[in-house]
Amino acid sequence: MGNMVESTPFEEKPSLGNLSILTKVDKLRELIGTKVALPQLVVVGDQSSGKSSVLEGLTNFGFPRDAELCTRYATQITCRREKEEIINVSIIPHDEASAGEQARIKKFYRSLKAMTPESLAEVFTEANEVMGIKSSTKATLPDGTTLPAFSEHILKIEKLGPDENHFTVIDVPGIFRKETEGITTEADIELVRNMVKKYMKDPRTIILAIMPSNVDPATQEILKLAKEADPLMTRTMAVLTKPDLAIERVMQQIAIDHVNGKRGDLVLGYYIVKNRGPDDAHKTLKQGQADEKKFFSESPWSSLRNTERAGMEALKKRVRDLLTELIKKEFPKLKTDVARELSTLKSDLNKMGPSRDHQDAQRAYLNKICQSFQALVRDALNAYYAGNKIFAERHDLRLITRIVEMNEIYSDTMLAHGHTRPFSSDSIPKEETVSRISTPVGSADRARRAPKPDDGTYPELEEILDDSLEVIEDVSDEDDIMDYIARVYRDSRGQDLGTFSNALVSTMFKEQSKNWKNITLDYVKRVIWIVHHFIFEAIKESCPDERVRDELWNGFLLEELQKAYREAISRVMFLLEVEHDGQPLTLNHYFNDALQRAQSGRLVDAIKELGSETSIRAPEGSTNKYENGIFLTHAQLHNLSFNMANSEHVQEYMHDILKSYYKVSRKRFVDVVCQQVVNYDLLHGKCNPLKIFNTEMVLELTDEQLDAIAAEDIPVKRRREKLERDISSFQEAWKVLKGSG
Repeated sequence: MGNMVESTPFEEKPSLGNLSILTKVDKLRELIGTKVALPQLVVVGDQSSGKSSVLEGLTNFGFPRDAELCTRYATQITCRREKEEIINVSIIPHDEASAGEQARIKKFYRSLKAMTPESLAEVFTEANEVMGIKSSTKATLPDGTTLPAFSEHILKIEKLGPDENHFTVIDVPGIFRKETEGITTEADIELVRNMVKKYMKDPRTIILAIMPSNVDPATQEILKLAKEADPLMTRTMAVLTKPDLAIERVMQQIAIDHVNGKRGDLVLGYYIVKNRGPDDAHKTLKQGQADEKKFFSESPWSSLRNTERAGMEALKKRVRDLLTELIKKEFPKLKTDVARELSTLKSDLNKMGPSRDHQDAQRAYLNKICQSFQALVRDALNAYYAGNKIFAERHDLRLITRIVEMNEIYSDTMLAHGHTRPFSSDSIPKEETVSRISTPVGSADRARRAPKPDDGTYPELEEILDDSLEVIEDVSDEDDIMDYIARVYRDSRGQDLGTFSNALVSTMFKEQSKNWKNITLDYVKRVIWIVHHFIFEAIKESCPDERVRDELWNGFLLEELQKAYREAISRVMFLLEVEHDGQPLTLNHYFNDALQRAQSGRLVDAIKELGSETSIRAPEGSTNKYENGIFLTHAQLHNLSFNMANSEHVQEYMHDILKSYYKVSRKRFVDVVCQQVVNYDLLHGKCNPLKIFNTEMVLELTDEQLDAIAAEDIPVKRRREKLERDISSFQEAWKVLKGSG
């Protein structure tokens, strides 16, 4: 029969316990083999290294020798003891393939009556076509697209029968280094290399590295790749092939030394087998094994007789024992991995929400996003940072804390730099003394300030947060406020008797507070940046679907947000206009109190200058017997006067009124800006930007708008379908692990 395969004598049956575990792992491999690492044996090596012959010996069936049918994809070969003899061939689709392609690939199924090189060659040819791999007769598609030489799908060959031993091995394409014109390319070389590395890297994989005996193993690239994946070389076993080609005595001894453990660093060691050569194609596997036995009985190979590492039978027994031991060791961990992955898959699907193939589902999906967003807003405004883990990871999203910081900086900056000229003999009252920093908002303190509007983070804000503030001429340090008041008085006085026009107060106040505009606009724009940044990141956190998020943001939210920000800026300008262009007005008693204190201060200064210091007896009950005071005679008291010109007196009075009114107005203005612009317009008001994305907005969307925002696009549908398939597979796998599958 030429290439007909004969089974080896019936080997010792595995125990019932081992058989049960081995059977479960095979079922797991069918269900989740491409998604969770399973204990497995992978055969790797260069093209023409003898991989096919080793597989023949391990599985007891021959592979086609046609060069065009050499391994172009991973092949999973499973042998299992069953009552009836069955040979099934199918394809396991690549995990990243589309649902349509997966369905098409899964339709491929062949049942063979006998496992011969001829029958396998026919199956391989059909499988290549289904996977879309190029051949000598078909290299391109009708549209001119070049077909690939390799595929990431997996060919599955399952051989069941009463004489089979439970065993699974995966064969991957052989590494090659030169492209073949019209068949392989440089990209294919890298693809195969990466495929081999992928299969070797998992710690649950036993690596069977195949190398010819006529080369020194120390020079073989496959061992270098194995060491990258298995640094301690504890799960790598080397198999030396083609010892009959090692003609030189030196090469023979190198091979023998490796098998004897005198060379190399593999914990599992080296084995050696003799392949059927090209001239042995007519021989059966049984005849080949007889030739192998005879070969190793002759010198110099006979020295390996007692090593139990020479010949296919020794290799077969060892790899099956290793695989069984590995499966028993890793089986408990598989339960943990499957449970964890199933939980992750369900969580990912839950994040996507229900399928959005109709308006009700789309509206419910947007409402869920909206509720999640508003929950973040509520927690951020209430400083409830334990409500969501994002606040622990992202302090920039602690909204109300950032706003409070900006409020403090604004108030401090207005106190320190709001006035154009320092007031005469100005000292900050105790109640206004601050321990906080008092630097201009323009200085760089990124820990407490939002980035400048022109930092490029949000281009959509550039027009609104235009950084071109009004240019204000610096006032010379030598330009004293009293000199300024004197100029204003001289240029505006009429025939007044010790008085001045109320318009002068308005003129002076406008000059003294001209810094307010720039300071306030800078503050409000930074607050807008903080609010906008929070909204953008909160939407991102609440809506995992990038397409939905972009459509919602750019198509429906951004325009309304920009409108809200412009209204906040407009209110600032309105408040500035009221303060600067309106008539000075206050009903605050602090104005008269401050004015009287200023006037009293001048009187006290005059008394101190006219009188003399003295000590007088302290009132009864005082801790001190004497206390310091000012002594005036009756004549001095009657002659008490400020001894100044009428204009000087008026100018000092003008200064005191301006100073008193400025302080009242500054405090009032800072409070109003913080309350109306920030708290109302930007944080808590009816139309504030944080409330734009709400359930009312979702309810008002038309069916067309809903579909444009929330309908699932093809990638999302594919992801949902894949998650649902994977969940189904892992649920079945969990049943298998629990023993109910």
